[in-house]
Amino acid sequence: MLCLALLGLVSGCSLFTDLRDRAAIRDAMLQGQALFARGDFSGSLKEYQRVQSLAQETSPSDAASFNIALIYTDPRNPQRDNQKAIGGFQGLIARHPESPWVDQSRIWIAALEDLARTKREIEASKLEVEKSKQALDQSRLEIEKSKQLLDQSKQEIEKLKQEVEKSKQVLHKSRQVDIEIEQKRRIRGK
Repeated sequence: MLCLALLGLVSGCSLFTDLRDRAAIRDAMLQGQALFARGDFSGSLKEYQRVQSLAQETSPSDAASFNIALIYTDPRNPQRDNQKAIGGFQGLIARHPESPWVDQSRIWIAALEDLARTKREIEASKLEVEKSKQALDQSRLEIEKSKQLLDQSKQEIEKLKQEVEKSKQVLHKSRQVDIEIEQKRRIRGK
């Protein structure tokens, strides 16, 4: 009889502990959700980690894992980290393959990986644009130098034209003088 009473007492304690743990898990989940809604990401994270600790590998540990990963994706979170989020979603899939959160986790992983790939492509495009701008600036400098050289060449050509014109005038005057001298010789020689 005493054994039966002890067994009943131990079972009652275990049942009481189990009920207390379930209440603590439920309270931590609700608190985590409320803190998340208010934007208290570190507080929410702690509550969801407490759910994981209390629930171990049973439900709602999977929901807590999903929500922890979501915390890392929220754009309002100053500690946002998409790589941690991907790791969290992958961990949920590995630890809870039968969880109803697995499909959503896979979707989030794909979306975050696409986002990361797009960011890399944008950065590569920005680098290409910057290189193109530098090449364009270099081309503009070279064009400006070419214009200056062209202007100098035009000035030199103009100077040469003036010198040629002066030379033509001197040559013309020289011919005139030669003609006059020749005419005076003819007149004297007659």
